[in-house]
Amino acid sequence: MESRYYKDDLKNMILDMAHKELENYISQKGAQKYFEGNIDKIINNYIKKISKESTVNRTYLKVLKYGAYQENIASVGKIIRSQEMFKSKGELIKFANYLGVQVNRKYSYNQVLKTVSKHIYNNRKSYSKKYVLYSRNSQEYVIEPDKIKGDLIESYKSKTREDMRSIAKLLDIDVIDEDSAEDIRKKVINYIIKEKVIKKNH
Repeated sequence: MESRYYKDDLKNMILDMAHKELENYISQKGAQKYFEGNIDKIINNYIKKISKESTVNRTYLKVLKYGAYQENIASVGKIIRSQEMFKSKGELIKFANYLGVQVNRKYSYNQVLKTVSKHIYNNRKSYSKKYVLYSRNSQEYVIEPDKIKGDLIESYKSKTREDMRSIAKLLDIDVIDEDSAEDIRKKVINYIIKEKVIKKNH
């Protein structure tokens, strides 16, 4: 089983992922400053959100994470059976549906269990990368770093878009809702160039 992530480990992982995604972005320094200043808030919001999720969803992720580190299909089955909710075949079938695994309702409990266990075991590399264990205040969470990275980048793009909108408004430039920060930036630059040309010709 891989080690649990703590606050600074998680922050560094997310920051690294976010920087890599925005490598070709216009303002690298601006993005870096924003990321570092807002990463704690984004992680906190994510933890709050998943804390409110149903026990069912949290159990699913827990099984996927722990199951991804088992040495064989039977061990994955033990992880699944250790969860109270999976004592029921109906709940196990719901889990199979969640995973996109086809099971026949006529299957016995053990047949469903084996099918689900096999799927998790065969996809363990993918699940072990997708989810990490995060410990905070003696609580343990199974989280998706990729989702936190997405929240961080979206938050940055949203702020940048609003900043550019404010500049465009000051210059009385028309922008539409669909305009990205980059679209508005181009409009602002074109406007400034046009104004300079007009002044130069006068």
